Amino acid sequence: MGLNIFKNLIKINPQKVFDTVASGVDEAFYTKEEQSDDARKVYQDYFEWYKTTLEESTVRSITRRILAILFAACYLLLIIASAVAYKFDPEYSSFLWEVSKTIGPYVGGIMLFYFGYYGVKNVVKENNKKKR
Repeated sequence: MGLNIFKNLIKINPQKVFDTVASGVDEAFYTKEEQSDDARKVYQDYFEWYKTTLEESTVRSITRRILAILFAACYLLLIIASAVAYKFDPEYSSFLWEVSKTIGPYVGGIMLFYFGYYGVKNVVKENNKKKR
């Protein structure tokens, strides 16, 4: 009974080693063809996203419009509360007015972002009709 320490070693397949090394070297270089294929896939994915978000009646766009209206309602409520509170406590009314002035530009930006597109689209449509 001799000592057989090489009995459990796995035999190395040279073809498998070559294929593994060759595929690793191949993946190390990003060819123009691979770049164009990836760019085409990205464009197709972007186009699908664009088509789904283009609709004005998607759940997402309706939710955004509702949130924009709620921001505007809170802003209007602050202005009205400031006017009503003036009769009872002018200092608190002044505080509410300052808060409304602080958030006014943000609310205006939100309203412009979510509803400005529709207004501009209608103006452009009317101008195109007048040119014809």
